[in-house]
Amino acid sequence: MSIRGKVALVTGGSSGIGFSIARRLASEGAAVAVVGSGFDKAQAAASKIVRAGYHAAPFALDVSRPEEIERVVEDVVLQFGEIDILINSAGVWYETPIGSLTVKDFDRMVGVNLKGPFFMTNAVAPRMKARRSGNIVNIASIAGITPSSGYSLYSSVKAAIVMFTKALALELAPFDVRVNAIAPGNTATPINEHVRTDAEFAARREWIERTTPSNRPFTPPEEIAEAALFLVDGHVNGMHGTTLVIDEGRAAGIPLKRGSDSL
Repeated sequence: MSIRGKVALVTGGSSGIGFSIARRLASEGAAVAVVGSGFDKAQAAASKIVRAGYHAAPFALDVSRPEEIERVVEDVVLQFGEIDILINSAGVWYETPIGSLTVKDFDRMVGVNLKGPFFMTNAVAPRMKARRSGNIVNIASIAGITPSSGYSLYSSVKAAIVMFTKALALELAPFDVRVNAIAPGNTATPINEHVRTDAEFAARREWIERTTPSNRPFTPPEEIAEAALFLVDGHVNGMHGTTLVIDEGRAAGIPLKRGSDSL
């Protein structure tokens, strides 16, 4: 009932939710492969974890390129040993209003957010299956459960991650490999720092606060990391294909807050 001595690979591990998960797993004794889109970013993140007294190393790849995924998986196995925990956290987030979507934006969104997790899992899961042991956690989003206007493509690929998690769980559960997902809502990470701080987004912040049932419009990423640890630490092994929603209540429905003139 511990991940001490386990090997974890975390994509998107150089910042945001991915970094918080990488640091939390390392703090519990796992050796963590911090995978970023650039080596400098991955190295900076891994160095923070190492300075805290934990075990981590940097790796870089473009998750939309399967050949790079295969290379990095082999490198991680050579350095650390077989991968026990895979966290698919790498992702991009931007508006894709219909009528102005470009092929480049489409390919980037699908490549990072869907193709990446699929082929990373494609490289790692057979090794887990052969050993009859492993945990895979996909970072989905409440956008894949309750969509927002202007984000049709993001919502679509995150909904695909939710279904990918279910289908893969059915395939791997007989081999004692567990697959689950986490669907964060608005989370305080660098990807949305502009929304949280810039004056031009004041109206949007007000809307987020008004439509969030809890008193926190943005969840700390450390709480998402705690959920990831819960899914992989071996204390609860009966969860397969589950998506944990951590969104301050946004997917539960539309709140009526004091001072609001609309539902």
